Amino acid sequence: MTDSIFKKLAAATVGTALIFSLGESIPAQAAAVTYNFSNKDKTLTGTFSFDQAAADDQEVTIAEGLKISATYGGQSYTEADDPLASVFTDFSGTIFNQAGLGLYFTPSAFNLYRENFINLNDLSSAGVQTVTYTSVPEPSLMLGLSVFGLSLFLSKKITSSKPSSTKA
Repeated sequence: MTDSIFKKLAAATVGTALIFSLGESIPAQAAAVTYNFSNKDKTLTGTFSFDQAAADDQEVTIAEGLKISATYGGQSYTEADDPLASVFTDFSGTIFNQAGLGLYFTPSAFNLYRENFINLNDLSSAGVQTVTYTSVPEPSLMLGLSVFGLSLFLSKKITSSKPSSTKA
């Protein structure tokens, strides 16, 4: 029993030491916010990203590091196709569908205005569609959750493999 406690204490000590040693050597970085977007019939798909710190004023511009990559009609578009493109967010960098927040992007073939996609070659109702934004989790968050889940799985596995002792 005491052997198990010492093993757990040793593991916790090593883990804590690693966290503090890595925390000292890795400089603080702004969290990257990434969204996927698409229109209703998926003829327009794309992604955009920016540093969360740029969303402090609720508008992120190309000058503040907004990166856009979109595909429509077999052609690729980037932030270079609309140097005035911007994203409107809440203060934390979050975009809510149907809340007046989202991407303003106007290359020559289409307009993307918040939750509206407008095909400039088809101004009928078929050429106007809803845009959906989906947040992409940050890779470090996914790594952290994976390690946490693995540790839970292994602790249950170790606990279940120990033989139970019964007193006669």
